[in-house]
Amino acid sequence: MRRNNMDDMRDDPSVRDDMEERRRPDMMMRDTKQMPMSSMSRGMAKGQKTQVAETVYNTLNEHMTKAVAFHEQLADYFCFLGLHGYKRILEYQYMQECADKRKLHRRYIDTHKKILPVKQVQIPIFIPADWSRYTTEDIDDTVVSKFVRAALDEWKNWEEKTKELYEEQCEILRDSGLVSDYDFVEKMLEEVEKEIKKVMRIIEKLKGTGYDVTMIHGMQDKYHEKYKKKYEDHYTTKNNYPHRVYDRYIPPYYDDDDEDDRRRWGFV
Repeated sequence: MRRNNMDDMRDDPSVRDDMEERRRPDMMMRDTKQMPMSSMSRGMAKGQKTQVAETVYNTLNEHMTKAVAFHEQLADYFCFLGLHGYKRILEYQYMQECADKRKLHRRYIDTHKKILPVKQVQIPIFIPADWSRYTTEDIDDTVVSKFVRAALDEWKNWEEKTKELYEEQCEILRDSGLVSDYDFVEKMLEEVEKEIKKVMRIIEKLKGTGYDVTMIHGMQDKYHEKYKKKYEDHYTTKNNYPHRVYDRYIPPYYDDDDEDDRRRWGFV
């Protein structure tokens, strides 16, 4: 069979080498065009992380806004019932929630260089609406047991839902490779677990007595003194604790429930 001229050209070594040289610039051009696509892919990954972080922080901020309102109402609830010990616990917890909420905002700005958008949040209503018709003089011991049981159950449920939410957000941050944010929220989760233990201890003590009114009243002085002191130590200057010269490598705070921590800072 007769070969055509194109076949002869392909078999000629000099022509074949020349054709290879001509193809090389085209291949290089294709590689050059692909390089920006790789950069674009990396940019999209970073953008996705930014969006994940914003969504998580917004979710946490919304819940913490509700938490501030919840703990404030629960403090009012116990104050109205004349249970000053429980009231002090919730007042201290309220201040912690406010401080943690500010810490969340500050952390987001410092880490992600953005401000969390302001969004309307539906505040949960905990105190029964018909309580507005009564005064503290209408409260007697016949209703205290029932109301304390209901309040403690609500408190426990709130903390358990908070724990579940924080666990979900931790998982999202971990899966997205936002390690630093994951560590931050994980510490928040640990604090919630401590709160659950605290509430459960109160509930377990009262369950064994059938929520006896005498037992409930008997717990108030201890809690009042403990949490009044914690409140004043952490959120006022009333006790005027001596403070060391600030060292950027040493946190200027302590946990007054930790005897070793108090000794380390020279308060005992």
